[in-house]
Amino acid sequence: MRSAQTPGRLSLALQRRPEDVFEPGFVADAPLVCFVAYAEQRRIFGWVRLQADRLTDLLNAHDELVLTDVELEGLVDGVTRVEDEVVMRCRDLIAVHASGPRGADARRRRTRTQPIAVQSGSFLIGGLLHAPVGVNPMTDFHARLPMVPLTDAWIEFWSGGRRRLDLWTGTLIVNRDRADVVRPVTENDLAEGLLRPTELGERTPVA
Repeated sequence: MRSAQTPGRLSLALQRRPEDVFEPGFVADAPLVCFVAYAEQRRIFGWVRLQADRLTDLLNAHDELVLTDVELEGLVDGVTRVEDEVVMRCRDLIAVHASGPRGADARRRRTRTQPIAVQSGSFLIGGLLHAPVGVNPMTDFHARLPMVPLTDAWIEFWSGGRRRLDLWTGTLIVNRDRADVVRPVTENDLAEGLLRPTELGERTPVA
């Protein structure tokens, strides 16, 4: 992972296939992992080498995300196209997924988990929120910086009352500022696919 020289911009150089380079003496400086950014009715994806930095912290510290050599999929029509470069404002992201190295042991703290559902436009996201022991998880969620990680997470895209995308992602970083509805749910709701989008005209306020 490398940052652009321009202040406020985070640059990630992606590649379109997961093959490693096989050359004498070649040693990769970081593992190659799948990266997916979700925006309104599209997803942007590719393969990227992530260093030990925490992606959540990097997204919260930058205003724009610059992705090179990416593929974009329209979630309604299913059409995929290739772009040499895509510039996105981080505030426009719905969620970001990238498997990769865990944060440093020294930064970890005792937490308890709360299953939650997050609805952002046509996206429905479920996962486990980790909050410090003794702190209300929902209060902690809204006190953090905008990009918040959820573990054991999945994301769905709904169009015309139908589920168009249903992916389990592992850890998903959600943009709290784009959420229309945030609500606590049960672990069974998450595991058994029982959640459905809330009608936004009848929604409960974001807690």
